[in-house]
Amino acid sequence: MSNWTSAFKPLPEGDVQLYGAGLTVAGSDRFAIGLNQGGYATAHYIKDRDGWLNLGGFAQYTLIKDVEDQFLLTVGMRLEAPTGEAEVFQGHGPAHLAGYATMGKEIGEFHLLAIGGYQFPTADERDGTQLFYLNAHIDRRLFCWLYPLFEVNWIQHSTSIDLNRGDRPEFFDFGTFEVTGNLVAMAVGANAVIIPEKLEFGMVYTRSLATQHDFEVNGLIAKMVIRY
Repeated sequence: MSNWTSAFKPLPEGDVQLYGAGLTVAGSDRFAIGLNQGGYATAHYIKDRDGWLNLGGFAQYTLIKDVEDQFLLTVGMRLEAPTGEAEVFQGHGPAHLAGYATMGKEIGEFHLLAIGGYQFPTADERDGTQLFYLNAHIDRRLFCWLYPLFEVNWIQHSTSIDLNRGDRPEFFDFGTFEVTGNLVAMAVGANAVIIPEKLEFGMVYTRSLATQHDFEVNGLIAKMVIRY
């Protein structure tokens, strides 16, 4: 994954690349656990940086699995541990938990997906981020193997940090970059089934639509899924 940002005080223009893989283990047809956050990052802000990111995992259970009507409803809990390195702005603050629910529905050749949740710190709220988040996704199957998609992502921060306090740039910590307000972003892309039930490849471009302090975000995410 690669992300780049335009300059605004106190963060300079720069970019970040992330190298990592996710892991999911199914305990049954309804229960699963896994790792979905972490990896190795290289950042280019004022100087070149590299190091390991915080680890994050989840446990989730499918409440409704209606195969006939192609409908799924799942609930789960995420955990992010501050195990990363300060060199890449990680390892800050307490561990965070996030309860969430996901929904999936097939309507003809279209697929609707949504996820919503609430993230909070395990210690004093002044040391961590509290936020609500929601993602809405739609895709359509073409030629039985190609899935163009569109997404809208929304985050509502419920904590506030003064972005104009003048931290020294070389010590700026992304863990403190948060303000009370909304962040809205969109994503467009496609997913391709290369080998049915075995291999998939996808790519998505993301861009911010509404942010605080004119923070602009562009992102390009490529993924490969191997099933066995």
